[in-house]
Amino acid sequence: MFITVTANPMVEHVFPVSDLHSGTRHRPDRAWTFATGKGLNVARALTDLGEDVVNVMAVAGRRGREIIERVEAEGMRTRVVPVRGENRAGATLFHGGEHTTIYGPGPEIRDGDVEALVATVRALLPARAIVLAGSVTHESLYTRLAALGAPLCLDFCHPSFDDCMRVGNVLVAKPNLRELGFMYGTTDAVAGAARLHEQGARWSVVTDGPGAAIFQSGNHVRRVEPPRVEAVHPIGCGDALLAGLLHALPRGPEQAVAFAMACGAHNASRPEIASLDPSACEGLARQVKITRLAG
Repeated sequence: MFITVTANPMVEHVFPVSDLHSGTRHRPDRAWTFATGKGLNVARALTDLGEDVVNVMAVAGRRGREIIERVEAEGMRTRVVPVRGENRAGATLFHGGEHTTIYGPGPEIRDGDVEALVATVRALLPARAIVLAGSVTHESLYTRLAALGAPLCLDFCHPSFDDCMRVGNVLVAKPNLRELGFMYGTTDAVAGAARLHEQGARWSVVTDGPGAAIFQSGNHVRRVEPPRVEAVHPIGCGDALLAGLLHALPRGPEQAVAFAMACGAHNASRPEIASLDPSACEGLARQVKITRLAG
């Protein structure tokens, strides 16, 4: 079983806009609404891939109730931790191959909420891994969860990232290139992956939007290029990639990185967020190009 933690989930509205201009009125003929958040997205993708996963969420207010309803309607196994305040609302507009996002504020996670979240995750153990992903408003939450001793998957940008790395037992560390620059001051994906590996990550992954990603496991470094798809929007691609990697790890490194990249590309090709068709991902995996780099 995998456990994902979403400390700051959101109700996200997605709109396709043919020609975006500020100061004007837009009336798209389609729109979608999803419960999102990086951990929740990973849980959705893992569920689609047939994995046993429990999504732990901090929920608040009316939007929190909507998030619960939407997640339950999708059939995801979920544990809810009520917190005070109101969950986020967000909007994504995709247009001409680009996207614009607006994410509102979420609830403040307090010390008591941290205790409840940690206790909820602890009660679910053992697990194949705990996925700590997405924004967090309490400086010690992720570090406390990391200290529970389960293998970790880290996909967030916060000062506590290094604290979690120092705790150890990191199965996957997966910042994107922008986050790598913010946390470590480098935009060299290969050097960043090497640094994460030196800090103890068994798999270090650095993604770069629609471009190639760097995967390092042991001394093996791979540059992995995604298959070509007609992109709709990139929201959730990294989450789908992480889910694909976790699902495919038993197949061996080459197949795992190919399938992971295929899942990210498949996500980009449809309006849904981190909702995967396994057979389509398998087909795309055969189109992924892998180049081995010097370790």
